[in-house]
Amino acid sequence: MKWKTSENAAGNARRVLPKLAQNYFEAGRKAADGKRSAKALHRFRLATKRFRYALELFGPLYGSSLDRRLKAVHELQDVLGKISDYQTILEMLAGDQEIGAKVRRGLKRKSKDFSKRWKTFDSDGQLKQWKAYLGRGPRTVAVRTSKVRSSNSRMLK
Repeated sequence: MKWKTSENAAGNARRVLPKLAQNYFEAGRKAADGKRSAKALHRFRLATKRFRYALELFGPLYGSSLDRRLKAVHELQDVLGKISDYQTILEMLAGDQEIGAKVRRGLKRKSKDFSKRWKTFDSDGQLKQWKAYLGRGPRTVAVRTSKVRSSNSRMLK
């Protein structure tokens, strides 16, 4: 998925972003299967950040229609961040059984929350919708020349 300098940003977005979404969904399905280690979930959290940041780079091209999709990705990232926080606390307080039990319960709750959110995020047809949306490409901004001309003429007076 290399950027082609012979294409403009919109062309590159149409070509690269659908495949990026495909890869992200595949990684998410593995992460949400309930069999992944804390380390694997942390790697998926980082993949989620990279996916969101890559999409945010194209925000000015796609406009506000991308915001709703980014919000869903950000929510997944937040839950994964909480899981990572719980895991770090467990490692830091390995000798404290009482606190460790409470943290493990919190970790279990957040892990279930992640699985639930992922199932919603990856519900029927979502990947197809993401790929169609990203493959359609950024919106084009049309400037009406009559308004530009009238604005410029008023400024000159």
